[in-house]
Amino acid sequence: MAKQTEWKTETYGGVLNFLATAYIPAVHAAILTQAGLPFEGALVGAILTSIIGTFIAGLFNLPLLLLPGMGINALFTYTLVLQMGLSWQGALAVSFVSGALVVLLTVTKVARKLANAFPPIIHDGLTVGLGLFLILIGLEAAGIVSGGGGALLHIGDLGERPVQVAFLSLFVAILLFLKMGPSSFLWTIAFGVGLSAVMGTLDWTGEFALMPFFESFGTVFGNVSFAESASPIFLVAVGVLTLVLLIENISLIQNQTRAIGKDADAPKGLVAQGLSTMAGAMFGSSPTVSTVEVAAGISVGARGGIASFVTSGLYVVSLLLLPLFAIIPVTAIAPVLIIIGMMMFQNVKHLPLDNWEHAFPAILVIIMIPFTYSIVDGIGLGFVAYTMIVLFKKGYRSLSPVVGVLTVLFLVFFSLPVWL
Repeated sequence: MAKQTEWKTETYGGVLNFLATAYIPAVHAAILTQAGLPFEGALVGAILTSIIGTFIAGLFNLPLLLLPGMGINALFTYTLVLQMGLSWQGALAVSFVSGALVVLLTVTKVARKLANAFPPIIHDGLTVGLGLFLILIGLEAAGIVSGGGGALLHIGDLGERPVQVAFLSLFVAILLFLKMGPSSFLWTIAFGVGLSAVMGTLDWTGEFALMPFFESFGTVFGNVSFAESASPIFLVAVGVLTLVLLIENISLIQNQTRAIGKDADAPKGLVAQGLSTMAGAMFGSSPTVSTVEVAAGISVGARGGIASFVTSGLYVVSLLLLPLFAIIPVTAIAPVLIIIGMMMFQNVKHLPLDNWEHAFPAILVIIMIPFTYSIVDGIGLGFVAYTMIVLFKKGYRSLSPVVGVLTVLFLVFFSLPVWL
């Protein structure tokens, strides 16, 4: 009887985890199109990455959700490709190498030491800065804000119907979130699609064909290029992405395994994350993270791999619904991005802003990520400011060697345009 109850609990947890994250593939694919990937191929790749990520977590007997990461996909698109100039195929190679390094560093127990050396104020500033970045991306994508008119940004044209749809969807999204939490995101997207249909802005031909999606995926699958691997930019990209993956996932996975009473299995979760990132790169996806939505399954008692297998199976089924994902307009996706950004922004409460020695580096990270459209620039300026303040106030003996090395690498990165 106890075994039957366990199966029911794990299955229910897996279903809840799927429902809480079913919005991710469409939102993720919409972001990757800005890097040059075709939407249909990126969508199939996101779902396959979700399938393999949750399946790998199940093999490690953990109820984790290793899915394409919000924020990380922004780093992939807007920093690695659009700002640093890598091709999307080269950026996938960066993802693959970073995933392999996460596995290697975890197995050799170096990952934990690197994470411990990372200044907490930079970590929290990074999360807040990523949140602001996602908010800006969502507002711009929906047309709620736009550039020009004598200002960097101003409110969008409220006379345009897509902007009206986006505004209404955003307000409804906020109300739904207050009532349901993150599980409201799927309903938010459904409302946005319905409202677009009513207001005549929905672009749908009425076709329901699966083959075009898999044909598009054929142009993405395995398209990982190491042609740019000898360039300094590629090496910097690998270093930054690996660092961000370690910092983000170590804290997430530690908290999640602690919540299910499996603290000692945190390294297994990090290895699974690295493996899923490598697989995702082959499928045309930016790196995975252990998403916070796993709290849905954990809250009802999911504790093992069965929940992950159930979620993986439901993502397999979702492949049959690909044409439905394709009709989702950006005005329905943008409100979800904005609210996810707001959730990440809440980490500002962890920052000791009353201490200027800590506040200056953190605020630099927070404001420079969205203002420069570059996560690398934001992190780098935060490191330089942090190192400068520590050396000025306390001397070099108080500076972590890891932080010192990273600061030097960022200074080299910032000086590259001078020498190249």
